[in-house]
Amino acid sequence: MLLVIPTIRPQENLFEDWMFIFFCVGLGFFSFYQAFYFSKIRNVFRAFRSDVFLRQLMREENITPRAHFFLAVLHAALMGLLVVITLAHSFSFQYPTWIMFGITWAGVMLMYGLKWTLIQITQWIIDGDFTLAEYSYRTFALNRLLAIILFPIVIFTCLTDTHQLDSVLVFTWSMVLIALIWRVLKGSWVAFQARVPLFYIFFYICTLEILPLILAYRFFLNSINAQ
Repeated sequence: MLLVIPTIRPQENLFEDWMFIFFCVGLGFFSFYQAFYFSKIRNVFRAFRSDVFLRQLMREENITPRAHFFLAVLHAALMGLLVVITLAHSFSFQYPTWIMFGITWAGVMLMYGLKWTLIQITQWIIDGDFTLAEYSYRTFALNRLLAIILFPIVIFTCLTDTHQLDSVLVFTWSMVLIALIWRVLKGSWVAFQARVPLFYIFFYICTLEILPLILAYRFFLNSINAQ
């Protein structure tokens, strides 16, 4: 008689049950938006092909219209999940991954909430500069675009075998980095064309782009060291 001793198969990817619930909710909202707000999603892509169309949208809709609120929340959630997957691939957490996901999700939401608040305060101080308004719109429009593009990519990343995950993470983070660099360069060029002094352009980049990333990096570095 052949005696077979069952062995536990090692986990081949970082996918967990709570991620399935998150992806199902996200897919449900995408289906809802596809049915009722298809033009909003289409305009997200059209705005990045034409500056004229983007400025037209700025005049026709608010910076955070109700139809776009889900995409803003989804962007923060996807970025938070991407950070958790990246860290979980290299480190072991003291807390469950869903708790770390909630913390990073809230952190990204807080970072962009502070960014939006700082922009509004700056606009009030300088009496409604149009260049800052366009910078603000481009920032959150890019977040909406990343939410749409990253959703299937993050799902694929969670399902990727761990021995192939390095290359997938490099590709995903490279795409995010390219999008952020494009946002900075495009915003700087628009400000330069509007004859904004180089000092203010440099100040905007340091305070609204580089500083939040440094603070986020320091927070996660401290969290890892505390493990």
